[in-house]
Amino acid sequence: RGPAVQHRDYLSRSRRWGEMTEPLLASSVVGGDPVAPPLEPLAAEGEAAGAAVAPAPAAAEATADAPPAYSFKAFAMELGLGRFVAALEAADLLGNYVDTCESPLTLFAPSDEAFARLGALPDDLQVLRELLCVHITLGSLSHAELLNTRSITTISQQTHHVVLADDGQKVLQVGSASLERTDVQLPDGRGVLHVIDSVMCCIRLLQNCRYEQVWNKTVRPSPKVGLAGEWRKSQDELHAILIHCDTWQPRFQGLRGSVVPLGVGGPAGGEKAHKSFQDGTVHFTELLILEKPPEMSKKKRKKPEDNLADGSMSQQPALDGNQSSNYRIMFSLYRRFEPADGA
Repeated sequence: RGPAVQHRDYLSRSRRWGEMTEPLLASSVVGGDPVAPPLEPLAAEGEAAGAAVAPAPAAAEATADAPPAYSFKAFAMELGLGRFVAALEAADLLGNYVDTCESPLTLFAPSDEAFARLGALPDDLQVLRELLCVHITLGSLSHAELLNTRSITTISQQTHHVVLADDGQKVLQVGSASLERTDVQLPDGRGVLHVIDSVMCCIRLLQNCRYEQVWNKTVRPSPKVGLAGEWRKSQDELHAILIHCDTWQPRFQGLRGSVVPLGVGGPAGGEKAHKSFQDGTVHFTELLILEKPPEMSKKKRKKPEDNLADGSMSQQPALDGNQSSNYRIMFSLYRRFEPADGA
């Protein structure tokens, strides 16, 4: 397996994230619903509630001489990104977000060929918005700046890992996509655009599990995760990973039944799809918790002082740094790299 390439915003905030040894493509965490950007158009200056203010003659002349309003549609159409523009319009993200956002943006725009390979866009408006939002980040990130970072977080709170592919071509990979054209500057300092070779995969939590679970028992209700976008059949897998809430440390061996191949083939081969993956939905029906909570450990722990002289409870932490038994589950898209011929 190769290096990590994409995940949702949870481990990106942890300095321990670099200790992960498995190839990661995309992730979301139980309880971490995507945050859609505000879609209300910005109010024009000079507007009053229920009334329109007519401009003064001098102001009207200045308006006539002003440059035309920024239009990402016109800009992107000149780059041959018509399908990306059409998708943004269908999701109501073009005029109500991309054109009006006050912060510079970094846009990862799939090529028209990538959209053609994907086929029909999602019919559900919310799914379409979430899919497109994983292609947008706040701030302007050039190719050089991407090279100096491990991961970036999108406006939907999904995080993409950034890696320089070690395939001889040294192509920069962001999430599950590779950059084909880089550093296309948007007008008026509005950000930067990179053309990518595929529609990135969006992970959506469809069914959460209960907050309280039993160690060495199957997780209930069993989580369901929806996928939208593009993934590689027979290469990509969806992993469930246990995350300790106190340390943000991943417990890679903390769950059983945590790997579901996405498509036919997979490690075991064959022509049938995995029984837990149907119609873009992964159902972790056999997910079982193996990680033993700290309080069940047989190791004797030192206790903090019970009470202070005035009878109040001690505020000092336990001497051995006892940690809670609170965990989260992160769902991550991994890719198995095919060995080279003769390897």
